[in-house]
Amino acid sequence: MSTPRISSDRNAGFAANPAFRALLTAASDATGADLDALIEGIKDHQLLLVHDAAGEPAALAVYRRIDGFAVELEYLAVAPGLRHQGVAGALVRRIQADAAAMVVARTEDDAIGFYRAAGFHASASPADPRRPSRRRHLCVLPHLPLLRNPVPDDGSVEWIHGEPVPAPVRVVPPSASWPQDFAGLAGRLRDALGSRALAIEHLGSTSVPGLWAKPVIDVVLTVEDPGVEEHYVPRLEAAGFVFRLRERNWYGHRLLVSGPGSGLSAANIHVFAPGCPETARMVAFRRWLCTHPADLDAYARIKRASAERINDRGGGAGLVMDYNRAKEPFIRDLYARILQGNPGPEEG
Repeated sequence: MSTPRISSDRNAGFAANPAFRALLTAASDATGADLDALIEGIKDHQLLLVHDAAGEPAALAVYRRIDGFAVELEYLAVAPGLRHQGVAGALVRRIQADAAAMVVARTEDDAIGFYRAAGFHASASPADPRRPSRRRHLCVLPHLPLLRNPVPDDGSVEWIHGEPVPAPVRVVPPSASWPQDFAGLAGRLRDALGSRALAIEHLGSTSVPGLWAKPVIDVVLTVEDPGVEEHYVPRLEAAGFVFRLRERNWYGHRLLVSGPGSGLSAANIHVFAPGCPETARMVAFRRWLCTHPADLDAYARIKRASAERINDRGGGAGLVMDYNRAKEPFIRDLYARILQGNPGPEEG
């Protein structure tokens, strides 16, 4: 089929239209009064429609702005007569073009194949309480301009419990225990936060098989709004993590670490919102290193040399932030190559 004609409409004029209501029911399972309430609840959302030859709604997408970087696709449906013709993909592409943003979607197993094929990265997410037996996923479609032009880290860090002190910067050979260490941390995070942990990803160097790294597991925790700290920080502190810093101007980033005596593996817990470009950059970086052994080896050499230089300069100890700065030129150049084209979906 040729590219469908997509129109941008408000849904108020379709509240009583049977075809429109049928599409929303297909997307949400809502009927009757619940469907009326849903239509009222999305009246201020953005709506895209595809009409059939008779002018009736035959496909729809409903989405809303999350923040300055992302929109969420809340409902997507295509009438049976238009399925398997690329209509749903065309709606997603139109959303991204109109919003110039990352696109976030939450779905279950029945639709995960579509989202992966459309270029979304899928992460396991808590089940819908209404359907606890169904696996749920948080899916994110990267917007390349946001990945290629990240928000600069301006250094405006709010340290909690004092600034870091110099310590030996250790870069060690890859350990077979790192995946299990992550699994233990993820379990503790899920137990502490329940449905508030929208996604938990193992990213950073310890997530790349064969890569030398500091023996600290980097975890990206996705919550609805990192700025609402009362929703997650007290629970994580009770679970043995220590709140270390805020970076309000850098994607709202918060960082927690494993606390002493917690029994947890050494870890950095990076907290971001759904659709954060930095999370997508980290996913693309991991995937690239997993499939480009020459770059993996070069990065390992840079890491070892940077740690040695920082330790030598500091008499055997240094700051991790200085170690990270020493790696920046290599990382910046590698990102430029990674993001020349579309990073695409991650397998699995």
